[in-house]
Amino acid sequence: MADDDDKPKKHTLDTLFMVYANYQVIPTEIENELFDSILLSQLDAWLEQAKLMPNPITRTQTGLIYMRYKKWRMEYEDFLEVLHQLSVDNDIPLDEFKQTMIDAGIPSGATDIVIVK
Repeated sequence: MADDDDKPKKHTLDTLFMVYANYQVIPTEIENELFDSILLSQLDAWLEQAKLMPNPITRTQTGLIYMRYKKWRMEYEDFLEVLHQLSVDNDIPLDEFKQTMIDAGIPSGATDIVIVK
């Protein structure tokens, strides 16, 4: 079992959610602030990384769905609902949609080291 600790761990949807939620964040006065919710621009960046945007999913489509929540940042549970809605609207099986998001990996150009637990 000790050998398993040495192997690189793969990202899951929830760990990638945390990576994207903290990607391209404008620095604030608070040092080392970590976000556990995602902005629309970060969601769109993830969809682009997964090659799901601009086809079949558009920024207009994500924007309209995102606005239904009336929040600046979206928590993970709401994010899962958005993925479900996008998969239904675009006729993509939800499991396949989630796997595509996972396969996209971390944002290209990201320099932060992320520890997956």
